[in-house]
Amino acid sequence: MAAKKMPPIQIARRISLGIVLVGFTVLTILHQRLQGIPSVDALDPFGGLETLMKFLAGGEFIKKLEPGNIVLVGAIVALGLVLSRFFCGWFCAFGALQGVFGWIGKKLFKRRFEVPKMVDRVLRWAKYPILVGIIYFTWTTASLVIRPYDPLAAYAHLSAGFSELWAEFGVGFILLVLIMVGSMFYDRVFCKYVCPLGAVNAILSRVPLFRIKRIENTCISCSKCDRVCPMNVEVSTVQSVNSPECIACMECVTACPTKKPSLVATLGGKALNLWTVVIIGLAIFVGAALIGQATNMLQFVAPKLTDLATKGNINVADIKGSSTYAEVAAAFGIETERLYRELGLDMKKVPETTKLKDTAAVAGIEDFETDTVRFAVAKILGVPYAGESGETSAVVKPVAQETTAAQAPASQQTETAQQPVETAAKTQGTTFAVPADFVLEGTMSIQDVAKALSVSTKQVIEKLGLPADIPVDKPLRDLKDQYGYTMTTLKEKIKQ
Repeated sequence: MAAKKMPPIQIARRISLGIVLVGFTVLTILHQRLQGIPSVDALDPFGGLETLMKFLAGGEFIKKLEPGNIVLVGAIVALGLVLSRFFCGWFCAFGALQGVFGWIGKKLFKRRFEVPKMVDRVLRWAKYPILVGIIYFTWTTASLVIRPYDPLAAYAHLSAGFSELWAEFGVGFILLVLIMVGSMFYDRVFCKYVCPLGAVNAILSRVPLFRIKRIENTCISCSKCDRVCPMNVEVSTVQSVNSPECIACMECVTACPTKKPSLVATLGGKALNLWTVVIIGLAIFVGAALIGQATNMLQFVAPKLTDLATKGNINVADIKGSSTYAEVAAAFGIETERLYRELGLDMKKVPETTKLKDTAAVAGIEDFETDTVRFAVAKILGVPYAGESGETSAVVKPVAQETTAAQAPASQQTETAQQPVETAAKTQGTTFAVPADFVLEGTMSIQDVAKALSVSTKQVIEKLGLPADIPVDKPLRDLKDQYGYTMTTLKEKIKQ
């Protein structure tokens, strides 16, 4: 018996998902190799929800994200209100990736498995507390809390090499592997049980605009619609598909074998042609892009440092991992050699064209972070900077408008460069000596450091410049996101 041809609408859906997945993959690979290519943080729509929470809380965007993220999440919200979880079924790169592994699983096992209904019913609620937790911690910490655990971010960094991937996205990578393996057995396992963006769309889908309706007098109760649904929604037993799990893929509609319409796509109660539904979905997405373009918000790549300097609106926090040492020096009016001296780097090993995020690999060192460069620039210029998760970051006037420390006479340069260090020494209470062979580790707590150096925990906190309320019994590496420091910075401070 010849295989039944796939309906054109489903071919279009697979093409749409394929374009999104391939485009996303190519961009993330190019981002690792070229400047000016958006990172996963700019392409991940859920980041828009997180940065929106931060913006509403304090009027600032999360540093790793751009206003374009809000355009993306705005488009998804509009889609969710009008067409339920249409984004999940037609535009989601991670949903497409699960689909690829699901196809592989079907070829290998010749069947699809189903989670027991009782277990499935409980697990589907898991994504909602995950969403609440992410929003809460984003609001309170003002940082991209989901990033280290995000399997999509881990996927986007596969081309960066395993060492970098594991160092930054170890948990995310493990989740990625588990989800892809799970997808070989169960359709869209991440979408059903874990995805926080899916939870947002599920909530929005409660607005009863788009629905698949079943015409009972023409339905033959063959249950084929149930079998083809990737989200395991029971279509054959309801008059209208009100489940928040429906991703508007319309597989059930196209699989119905009756010659008369038994399953119909409706919008506001009015029956629509399936292609009309698709056109509306595309129109909403394109419309959001046009609005973003008109308001100058649809920018997935941060402006270059030199452009910000020209406009007179540059600050230390604008330094990105994709910036080069030459760009940083030029934008802030710092001599390149002085920047390298401050960082303790060898220009022969680390050329000035090196991206900051590639420093560790190029120089053959460990634990080098972009924030280290930000602190170095702030120190040279004598401006405040509180760390990647901090709130203090003074605007720096460009060289053309103000003489910088690098342009001052040698005696004045020395005084300017040393001033922040001397001030820090006075305010941080550095009244104890640290042995040359002492190594500060992220697994240490403040109590461990105090015991090893035979000083009080208060002295350690002051020397490291940490908040007075920081827990003294927890590993330092577990607190860096909450308190806004890097282990590299602390290692430098303990030696001062």
